[in-house]
Amino acid sequence: MRKRMMALAFALLMTLSLCACAGSGNTEKFDEYRKVADNLYEVTCDTYDYDYLFEDGYGNMEYYTGCSAIKEGNYLGRNFDFVAGDAAEIVVKTTAKKDRYATVGMVGGLMWLDSDFMESGLDEDAKKLIPLVLLDGINEKGLAIEINCVNAADAGGLTMHTNPGKPEVAQLCTVRYLLDHAATADEAIALMKNIDIVNTRDVMGLCANGFEIHFLITDKDKTYVVEFDNTKPDGQKLIVMEDETVMTNFYLHLADPEKNIYSENAMGIERYRKLVDHRSSVNSADTMKALMQSIRFSNSNRSDGEYAPGEDYDNPYTCFSDHPVFGEGGINYANYKEHIPEILDGMKRDEALIAELLKDPELKNPNGLWVTSHSTVYDLENRSVSVAVFERFHTYYDYSLK
Repeated sequence: MRKRMMALAFALLMTLSLCACAGSGNTEKFDEYRKVADNLYEVTCDTYDYDYLFEDGYGNMEYYTGCSAIKEGNYLGRNFDFVAGDAAEIVVKTTAKKDRYATVGMVGGLMWLDSDFMESGLDEDAKKLIPLVLLDGINEKGLAIEINCVNAADAGGLTMHTNPGKPEVAQLCTVRYLLDHAATADEAIALMKNIDIVNTRDVMGLCANGFEIHFLITDKDKTYVVEFDNTKPDGQKLIVMEDETVMTNFYLHLADPEKNIYSENAMGIERYRKLVDHRSSVNSADTMKALMQSIRFSNSNRSDGEYAPGEDYDNPYTCFSDHPVFGEGGINYANYKEHIPEILDGMKRDEALIAELLKDPELKNPNGLWVTSHSTVYDLENRSVSVAVFERFHTYYDYSLK
């Protein structure tokens, strides 16, 4: 950690009585990236440096994401929504050591990680970055965490620091740090309150577009949503809400969904409602997979009301009206199919995936070019995860820490 980090972090970890996790003669080939399927890779990492996100390296990307999550019973379901391109989704496994737990989780949304780059071999900067920027994951103790993005304008703008003077952890490294060091949701919350979560290098382009993240943190007993509120003084910017178990892309601490009250830039409301309305269907990993498939992102493009009856068509997650590549002019919805070659060329689109989406007779507009890049179902009891990528829900890939 940074200069003052080691002593403070050690004291805090001792206070929390985190169990030491010894290695077990693991024979994994560390940092060897293996292709599992189209757009899906896996790697086992043994060493990494939390502070890499404070250093020079890969910089801003001009994209942002959707995302949905729900904890129900023993399961955490999570969809990561992003552009339907050629970027890799990566299963990152890490080993247990005396001061950290074994973990498995997902990295995605890094558009420069296209298939050519993956197949040609990653440079050292990529290898340093990838283990740190987990979007969701679970550790060997059954603690699972995922992040979604929210429009920071609704909570006083970007939160650059939460606790100045405390040990610093980069915002996009927080999932990694908590899974490494906390055994329970309560321990994760205690750690968050005793570090300074810093908005540093913007490797996913969130800050550039006025977005930051919020967290769903859960174990088999408790679930929390943690958000930032930049209108609060230093040391009080973390908003911790217990028993909130559904999260999409709006600040829950500024919302009252039962009264249909949301912040000005709230997004993903229709996904939130569907998750709440159908959570009673979940009683197994398979039923959680079915629920997450039902809110796959391409469904928000349909004109028949199956999923999103027009409610969310004007937000930047589901249209090209202010697209980071095509600019404010966007693409004329009426003629969008004429633009497909331009889109494929401009963003390295997955042509087979786009062709499949365009077969949908109810597709309303170019939103079909945004999809659920990965869908994960975490089994907290069994410390495992099932992964489907780019809406190929017919095939899941399973990973376990047991």
